[in-house]
Amino acid sequence: MVLLDLQKAFDTVDHSILMCKLKAIGLGQDIIHWFYSYLSCRKQLVDISGTQSTLAKVTCGVPQGSILGPLLFLIYVNDMSAVVKNKLLLYADDSTILVSHSDCSVVEQQLSKDLQSVSEWLIDNKLSLHLGKTESILFCSKPKLKSNPSLNISCNNTSIQSTASVKYLGATLDQTLSCEGMVMNVIKKANSRLKFLYRKRKYLTEHTKKLLAFSLIQCHFDYACSFWYHALTKQLKSKLQVTQNKLIRFVLNLDYRTHIDNYHFKTLQWLPVDKRVEQIVLCHVFKIKNKLSPEYMKEHFIIQNSLHSYTTRFSADGCFAVPRVGSFGKKTFSYVGCSLWNSIPSDIRNSTNIVMFKTKIKHHLLSTI
Repeated sequence: MVLLDLQKAFDTVDHSILMCKLKAIGLGQDIIHWFYSYLSCRKQLVDISGTQSTLAKVTCGVPQGSILGPLLFLIYVNDMSAVVKNKLLLYADDSTILVSHSDCSVVEQQLSKDLQSVSEWLIDNKLSLHLGKTESILFCSKPKLKSNPSLNISCNNTSIQSTASVKYLGATLDQTLSCEGMVMNVIKKANSRLKFLYRKRKYLTEHTKKLLAFSLIQCHFDYACSFWYHALTKQLKSKLQVTQNKLIRFVLNLDYRTHIDNYHFKTLQWLPVDKRVEQIVLCHVFKIKNKLSPEYMKEHFIIQNSLHSYTTRFSADGCFAVPRVGSFGKKTFSYVGCSLWNSIPSDIRNSTNIVMFKTKIKHHLLSTI
């Protein structure tokens, strides 16, 4: 994978090119004139302690911090995929190119070609690639890493840095996808914020402590957990649970040696880490099944009855076909999601809205601990 780094991406969007792209996606002339009026005739200045610079006209770029800014930038870069032969993941200015092959030299060759094509496309669209900050990473098993620890990729006669770990959209990815770095970051943030809350505990009621613990700390356990949790070793999962137990002791004002059991979870109406991950995964699957998520999410989620010309017991209950995968594939979101979905009672699967589903699935998971 190559992680692209664009220089001043939002600030360098060319207005005339953007108008052409708006027209190309089917917007009418009146709407295009409105957008041009919205972007043109803007001015800026620098204010330092009341001393202001002269006004300067803004000739390019979309307003950062606005609602329309990211949307317009996405439209601007949306056709980048036309010049990439392999898989391109577009997320505003955080984009990546993915190549999968058993031969490392083929991966290097294809990534270099696509990177060169992207660089030329960016120049044509008056954007620029920061090659010094663009990174590459090779994902493979530990034995293969010994023979090929890094990638040798270049663009415009500049070598791209190959790293053992990258951060993409807030998630830390290592070469073996063990997600150890992600877990250690979560534990570090949780412990740091918990220490802060302990210093303020005399001012907090139990309800306030619960609210702060959930909003300031639990969110780090939840972020992207459907991707990284099932790849963890038992030891790392245990460390996460130990950290959550500290959180419970803080909220319930318990001694640090107190054993945390099911009673404490049910008192707080909290789920243990593994059950909380199951809840989040199942909510994602509910959205996929009920077309509340992006289209690409349903690629690996196929209802049983679409595989047969006849109705089966599982298809009538809205079960998914579980993918046939190897041991590593059993850690993926699609496999875990389908397996968990098929294991829950049919009355929960057939919930009519997401609020009802969240309530039912939480009660169900609490009853299993």
